[in-house]
Amino acid sequence: MIRLVHAAVHALALLLGATTCLAAVSVHRSDAGQVPLGLLLGLAATFSAVWALWMSGVQRLATSYAVGWLIVFGLVLAGKPEGDFAVAGDLPGYLMVTAAFAMVVVGIRSLTRRGSGPALRRT
Repeated sequence: MIRLVHAAVHALALLLGATTCLAAVSVHRSDAGQVPLGLLLGLAATFSAVWALWMSGVQRLATSYAVGWLIVFGLVLAGKPEGDFAVAGDLPGYLMVTAAFAMVVVGIRSLTRRGSGPALRRT
């Protein structure tokens, strides 16, 4: 039973990562005047969720989130058959790619994390 709960928690973290990435990519080009509010909102949502999962104490939960985020980002980077891209080669696009590299680091680091936390620690 406990394994089923762990699997469900990790599946929800994967889904959260996927939806957060989709939302971040959707709004990263939005701005208000000269301030890239969409990019700031997308990156804040991405990394606040990672931080919350990291601090939950459940080992590898941040990795599940990062995998979901990176799967969607990889699909977005592939582009469309007609040649359109959701992430352009400009500053907001490069910052999104940098966030993807940070998600790789978070995912790898979360695999090796040892620390104290709540009871769902053995995942």
